[in-house]
Amino acid sequence: MATPWEQVLQQVPNLNNPQAPFSYGVTPEGGIVGYWDVAKIQMLGLGGASTFSKDYRIDVRPTADGEIESVEVGNESSGSIGASGGSFQKSTFKGKSTQKSFGFQAGVAGTSHGQATSAASWSFDTDQIKKPLFGFLEQHGWQEKKGFFGRLFS
Repeated sequence: MATPWEQVLQQVPNLNNPQAPFSYGVTPEGGIVGYWDVAKIQMLGLGGASTFSKDYRIDVRPTADGEIESVEVGNESSGSIGASGGSFQKSTFKGKSTQKSFGFQAGVAGTSHGQATSAASWSFDTDQIKKPLFGFLEQHGWQEKKGFFGRLFS
């Protein structure tokens, strides 16, 4: 039998690790949110300037006794300007995903998450934020709701 959802929500702050680049919280609607501000980089180089930003969020809510549903949202944007012109790209993802990515930027001067630097790197892996959360929920008897194909082949 699953631990009552209200009791699970009270224990969510225990998931937070000061060494982790992400955090968990409880939404006003009674869901659990995991948030990761992956990168916020601005660089100035000899030939121009560039920016890169990436964040990720996972929202979990109960759908039935012992059953949860999750939705992931990822945002990524990059831009650059130089002597030959400029460019800007933005992408958003909403659904379920498994991602691993990393990057590096260097310049004459810049910032990463507001801290001065001339070089910045980032790495991202959805398993890092999802495994502790889903492990915690499984310990309390909560399982992810199976989709159509999950129910068909189980």
